Amino acid sequence: MKRIVLVTAILMLLAKVDTVKAQSDWEPQKRITGYIATEFNYFNKLEGYQNEYGVALSEAGILTSYQPTENLTFKAVFVYRPDFSFNQMLNEANLEYKASDNVNFKVGRFLTPLSPMNTYYYAPVNTSATLPVLVSNHEFFPLTMDALSINGSAGEDFKVSYDVFAGGYRNTTWMKTGAVGFFGDEVAYYKQLINSPYTIDQSYNNTYNVAAGGSVGLSYTDIAHVGFSAFKPKDETMQLYVPAYDIVQNEEAKKFTYGVNFKLKLNNTQLIGEVWNSDFNVGGTDIDLKGSFIQLSQALGKVTPFVRYEDQTTNDIEFQRYTGGLLYQPMFETGFKLEYIHYAHEVQDIDGVVLSFIYSF
Repeated sequence: MKRIVLVTAILMLLAKVDTVKAQSDWEPQKRITGYIATEFNYFNKLEGYQNEYGVALSEAGILTSYQPTENLTFKAVFVYRPDFSFNQMLNEANLEYKASDNVNFKVGRFLTPLSPMNTYYYAPVNTSATLPVLVSNHEFFPLTMDALSINGSAGEDFKVSYDVFAGGYRNTTWMKTGAVGFFGDEVAYYKQLINSPYTIDQSYNNTYNVAAGGSVGLSYTDIAHVGFSAFKPKDETMQLYVPAYDIVQNEEAKKFTYGVNFKLKLNNTQLIGEVWNSDFNVGGTDIDLKGSFIQLSQALGKVTPFVRYEDQTTNDIEFQRYTGGLLYQPMFETGFKLEYIHYAHEVQDIDGVVLSFIYSF
C-alpha cells in the first residue's frame, strides 16, 4: 500500500504541472449520473427460502467524475445493494492519469478488468437483468480491487489493448443478490442440496488478500475482439465448513485463474462469450473450478432479444443455466428487462422469471 500512496503522490504532482500548463485553455469538467433498478423474481422449486418470489430495489447507483486537467480524472461509483456493507457498495474510487496516447496509470479502487462483462457490472449498460454466474459468484476473480493499474492501447482499425494491475481485495464469494437472493448463491445452494462434505464458511467473506493480474486484447474496429486474462492471488487460508461434524477447518488455498473472451458484432447482431479455468488446490487437493457462457443478441430498434447458455463447475457441483429474454428501451433513460431462466442440475432443475425496470438520470 505504501507504493500505491507513493504513486498517488507522483500522479498528483504531475497533475499540478499539467494544470499550470493547461489552465489557459482547459476548463475543469464535472459529471454526476445515477440510476435506480427495481426487480421482480420468481422461482418455482427453491428449498430453504422463505419466499419463491419477491420485489425489491435491487440496485441504486451514483457515479461522479471530476477532470481538473485534460490528462487527469477522478472517478467514484457507489452502488446500493440490499444487505451489502458500505465497503462492498463502494465499487470505484480512483484516479487515472493519461501519460500518453498509449499509457494510462490508475490507482485506487476499480472494477477488476479481467472480464468485459465484469466492467459492464452496472444495470444500465447490460442487455440482461442477470450477469453470468462466473461474474456474479466472484469465484475466479473479485469484483473490485484496491490497486495500481497500467493500461492502454495502440492502433486504429487493428488495435492492441492491455491492462496489468496489482493490489489488494476483499473476498466476497457467493454473495446473494436479486429480489429473492438466489443470484450469487447458486453454488452454495446446490452444495447444501446434495449435502456436500465441504463448503466455504461465511467467515471467509470480507477477509483480505493481495493479487496481481492482467489482460491483453486484440480487436478489429467494432467487429471482432479476442482477449486473454490471468489472475494470481497470494496463497491464503480458507475456512471450510464441514456439515457432517459441524466444524470449520482452516486449509491452505492456492489458486491461479485464467480465461479467454471474445466478441463478434455484425450490424445489429452480437455474439459474446467467455471461458474460464482455475488451477485451484485446497489442503493439497485439486478442486475443479470452470465456468463459461455464450450469449447471442439482436438489436431490433428499441427491442433487443437475447439468449445465453452457461456452464459452471465448482468441485462437486456442476450445473447449466439457460436464459432467454429481451430488453425494451423506449428512451435512453429507461429500460425494461424480461427474462426466463432455467437451471439444469442432476438433482433439481429450477425455473425462474426476472422482470426489471431501470431508470437513469
